[in-house]
Amino acid sequence: MDINRILGPDDRAGLSPEMFVVNHAAGEKLAPVVARLLAPVDIASFHYWDARREDKTELHYHDIDEYWAWTKGRTIVTIRLPDGRSGSFEVRPGMIVYCARGVEHGHTPLEDWACYEWAGVAGSGARSGHLYR
Repeated sequence: MDINRILGPDDRAGLSPEMFVVNHAAGEKLAPVVARLLAPVDIASFHYWDARREDKTELHYHDIDEYWAWTKGRTIVTIRLPDGRSGSFEVRPGMIVYCARGVEHGHTPLEDWACYEWAGVAGSGARSGHLYR
C-alpha cells in the first residue's frame, strides 16, 4: 500500500461503492479488498461531531483516508468511486463509512446526527480539506 497515491485502475478491481459502508452492528466486516487500500490511522485526528439535520456535506474527496462511525441519527451517504460508479446508502448507529483517499463521499442527514470521525496518516504532499472533481 502506497499512502502517497490516490486509487488507480489496479486498486479498483473488485470494488463497489457499497463495500465502503459497513454495518458492524449487524455483524458485517470490512472487505479485505477495501482494507488493503487504507493507510494506518492517525490517532491524533480522532474527534466527535454532534450536528443538526441541516448540517449536510456535499460530495468531495480527500488525499487521506477518512472514517465515520455513526452514533446517532440517520443519513444518506453517497459514495462515488474514481471511475464514476456510485451508490447511496442509509447509514445509522453501528455503521462505519470507510472513505479511502480519492473516493468521493458526502451525506444528507435525515435527522440530527452524531459520529466519531478520524483519518489515515497523510502521505507526503497530501492536500488538506475537501477536494472536488
